[in-house]
Amino acid sequence: MPSTKFVISILLFSLLAVPATTSLGHTVDPENVMWELPPLQWTKDLESGYISTSPLVLGSVLFVKVGGKSDIPGGPWDNGKGPGIYAFNTYSGEQIWRYEHNQSHSGFEISPPIYISQDNMLLNGWTSGNITAHNASTGELLWMYETTRVSWGVTGKPLAVIGDPLIPDIIHFATETGVLGLTPNGTKLYEHSFPNNATGYRNGVGLVILSDNFTFTDPTNGLFFAAGDEKGGFHVWDYLGENFTSWNLSNILGEDEWKVRTPPFVVVPFHENDTFGAGILVQGSEGGMLVNLHLENDSTFTIKHQNEVGIAPAMPVLLPDGVVVTGDLESVMAHCYYNVTECDTAYVVDSGPVSGEPVLLSGNYNSGGIPLAIPHNTADGYWAGHLLWWGEQGLQSSLQWDWHPQKGGWLTAGVGGTSEVMAAGNDASWLEVRYFGINTPTSGDSDDNENQVDETTHPTVTGLPILAELLVVVTLALSTAGLAAGNMNAKRVGSLGILLVLLLLLPTLNLAWVTTVSDEGGDLETSRVGFPEEWEATQVVCFEYPDDLWWDELGTTIFVDADDGEIVRSQGNNSRTCVGGLDGHQTIQTASIEAAQLAGLEYTWDSQPLGIFVEDIGPAEGGDGDRWWLYWVDGKHGNLAANLQPMTNASVVEWRFL
Repeated sequence: MPSTKFVISILLFSLLAVPATTSLGHTVDPENVMWELPPLQWTKDLESGYISTSPLVLGSVLFVKVGGKSDIPGGPWDNGKGPGIYAFNTYSGEQIWRYEHNQSHSGFEISPPIYISQDNMLLNGWTSGNITAHNASTGELLWMYETTRVSWGVTGKPLAVIGDPLIPDIIHFATETGVLGLTPNGTKLYEHSFPNNATGYRNGVGLVILSDNFTFTDPTNGLFFAAGDEKGGFHVWDYLGENFTSWNLSNILGEDEWKVRTPPFVVVPFHENDTFGAGILVQGSEGGMLVNLHLENDSTFTIKHQNEVGIAPAMPVLLPDGVVVTGDLESVMAHCYYNVTECDTAYVVDSGPVSGEPVLLSGNYNSGGIPLAIPHNTADGYWAGHLLWWGEQGLQSSLQWDWHPQKGGWLTAGVGGTSEVMAAGNDASWLEVRYFGINTPTSGDSDDNENQVDETTHPTVTGLPILAELLVVVTLALSTAGLAAGNMNAKRVGSLGILLVLLLLLPTLNLAWVTTVSDEGGDLETSRVGFPEEWEATQVVCFEYPDDLWWDELGTTIFVDADDGEIVRSQGNNSRTCVGGLDGHQTIQTASIEAAQLAGLEYTWDSQPLGIFVEDIGPAEGGDGDRWWLYWVDGKHGNLAANLQPMTNASVVEWRFL
């Protein structure tokens, strides 16, 4: 594998490094850049402690972590107001379950919850020092693991690597006194203590690459998990939890009381002469610093790049092209790690104090840019929505909206969800949820699909396991360099690497291709003529088949009622089955699932990073005769995956096999 590296295509790297619907391309028209703030749908006064980390939104369920409320600092907690987790229906606000962790002694809990889709499990670290695992659907406590608590317990974000074919299933934690690896069932696999009796605060786990010999043939060569501590310690360990190694950043960056309070991250080479590195945001007595460190052969670090940041730096946000966004008590800045064309070394995105969780949000906003939600930590805190993109003037940003909660308070928690479905809370224990759409399900019209955690949610952009996705990015960089080299062997190896990337991304590319096969017939003229009267103002889903796949007489239309079963069978021009009288569905996907079940049709789909891809409905199998299932809703051809396309209380959905 060649050792030289250079800039990756913006398009390909954007696909791998940021949400798939976003871009930092050069084609954005600033006049058309728009991200609308969804309307406020419901609020909750949780009357507990601070909401200090972003709500976690998984389909129709959202999770909110709160601290405890007490008339006496440190407890005992007011009745029913201990630190804990709430689970709500995303769209109705109905409480599904609540877990109270009274072992904690803090009014704020800042270790973000993470979801393990393979086990439908919600993991939480607590200021008690405990780690808990819950069934995400029911709240059942599956197991609890106790770590050493000195002051603040577990306050950083863990990193779970589950289902990756390259390394064992391990959930990696940075605790207050060291690092810990657990299996998904809570069994300890490794544990290491920080040297010099150091402790960690908000010190989440990240990934770094410390060797230029990292290759796709041996992806664990030079790949390490990493965390920091309150004495400036920087610690790495391998994928098995072994080879724990520590450095003191004061010896590298100069004497100061450095603290590492955010997860380290991989710095991927973008240009010739760039090297792999470890990105670290450190906090000092006079301000912070963003550094890119490279490990030399003698196990010492050199500083490849550094930017000064202000006091109390926020969580870093990674963008394409070697750009990292940070916030502090004065402003939000975008920093360039390399000499990227038209990129200032520190570009101001916003002004004002931001010391919490800036968040990138995937979704389907109108056009252009990457959506970034920024929490402003003031006495009457608010969230600001920005779009970032490359333009003729270099890196640009545009303020799209300010979100001021109805009940004011300081805030550090970021916005959870997508650019269309947002949940956020503040230190006043106030939760607000915004989304587009007017159909809000209630407990009275719940169906079997409601209040279910969306287990199709992928933790990565491509839908690949986390290390496999990182492998794709690095392989693409090195392979592109090989193709550009003059050596024929390097070109061959580069071609092999590109082929491997394409194979790994085949499901994503297949989905992107199928979604472009969209305009056969254009929009439809939707009419309820011929539908039963009782279907007026209800949701209807129809499945239309070509003649060669229809199993009954040609031109037979079957009407199936959600409550009464088959009610009409008639001859006509189309061969189709329509199911009406449906109610309470937010998306095409859930309505189609229920309709197919009522009609006795098999309905299968594949989960992809851009949403679900419907494969088969009844006898029509995707790909047969180069035909695929496409849908129209209220006469408009769908341009989103079925699980992302909203519908109203009176929508008509037409599925056609074309």
